[in-house]
Amino acid sequence: MPPSQRARAVAVVAVALVATAALLVSPAAALDRVHALLTSPWFPLLLVALYALRPLFAWPITVLSALCGYRYGLVLGLPIALCGAVATSLLPYYAGRRVPTDGGGLLGRLTAGSTAYFERAGGVRGVAAARLVPTPAEAVSGAAGAGGVPVRAFALGTLLGELPWTVAAVVTGTGLDRFVVSAVEVDPRLVAGIAAVGVLAVVGPAYAWWRER
Repeated sequence: MPPSQRARAVAVVAVALVATAALLVSPAAALDRVHALLTSPWFPLLLVALYALRPLFAWPITVLSALCGYRYGLVLGLPIALCGAVATSLLPYYAGRRVPTDGGGLLGRLTAGSTAYFERAGGVRGVAAARLVPTPAEAVSGAAGAGGVPVRAFALGTLLGELPWTVAAVVTGTGLDRFVVSAVEVDPRLVAGIAAVGVLAVVGPAYAWWRER
């Protein structure tokens, strides 16, 4: 099998495995099993492990951000959660960079579309806008990797795009008497407002692309 076909096959299998894991292992089930460790001295190691495993199960980043708020409060929990949001996005980003750019089929079209989007919007703005709109984190990270976004631009765009979601989740976590995943919710009005900012961020490039067509 040629290397490009092998890479596409690996990408398809990886997506299928993540989708399966997301259906089988929910964040609520996982955190219920380790709830006793939330107040233990081993919690920092547990938090690192959860951030490392999160992309494999496609858990929402906001759940772990709320967990940081619950355990550490707003002042300390916010920077920890922001660092975690960037770090946990690197695995799918680097996986996206492994996708061949010269292939055909659906994967090739998705890669070409990602490249065109980030070329128009720019790396930082493109990533930030995509994260402000409530889309799956792994999809944004993988698309940025496949679209050739430099790692520094990806990290900065992720930081900016996840900032409002992280603030909302950390604040939610600080108000919980007991951490329960089902209690981690963002006000729908806030969701609409953040998403609107994301859309406005790429209106200019989208309009320029439409004019050229």
